[in-house]
Amino acid sequence: MNVAQTLSLVVPAVQDFKRRSMTRSDGEQTLFPTLVALRDDRVLCVVTAPRPAITLSCAPTVAVGLAPQSLVFAAQVNLPAQEATEDHEGQQAGSGLAYTTMSRDRQAAMAVQRYAPGPDGELLFGRPAKAEPQDRSVMDALAGAMSHQPLDPATVVDKQASGAKGDKVYLPAERGRHVLDSSTATALLGKVKGVAGSVLFLAGSPAHATNLLGHGMPQELLLGHGAD
Repeated sequence: MNVAQTLSLVVPAVQDFKRRSMTRSDGEQTLFPTLVALRDDRVLCVVTAPRPAITLSCAPTVAVGLAPQSLVFAAQVNLPAQEATEDHEGQQAGSGLAYTTMSRDRQAAMAVQRYAPGPDGELLFGRPAKAEPQDRSVMDALAGAMSHQPLDPATVVDKQASGAKGDKVYLPAERGRHVLDSSTATALLGKVKGVAGSVLFLAGSPAHATNLLGHGMPQELLLGHGAD
């Protein structure tokens, strides 16, 4: 997937999180920094936490356990005013969403999307535009995470079938993938639950949801295809 394809999958979800942040019961309307993992050309897992450092600390766990093809870090930012040029219209200072993407081969990109309240109070979002980071710390953190080799689902041990003498029996790769996904999502929840963060895992099909639940995926994390 190229950057445009990645953003086409991630932006709608992040926009929805931003809309929901406007109605939080605690009065805080800032979008929690959000980490999105993509695999098999779809959104797989979303992690949010109130501080960027906490969200980014989850990136290595995601990269190793979920084997994503891309990671995207999204955060709310304040955007300065821009003077008009021959190529671009001038813009007032405002708010926006910054997206930092990182592919498995560590190709990075950044885009910024402006938003503002409409006449009825509903948020109106502009189109994401390519941007250059003023601080490369987010890109560096994502690149570091994606430099780790993902766990191989074919090496997951079947604990029930393995012998008492230490003979190891391995699960089929498909079942190993379910175990890794479930255990990784559970570990991520442990990282962010105590600070009001959240983890969502999106099942690809009803059968996928059932298999994940059967391999330890917490029901509260599973979204989609009748699992939510």
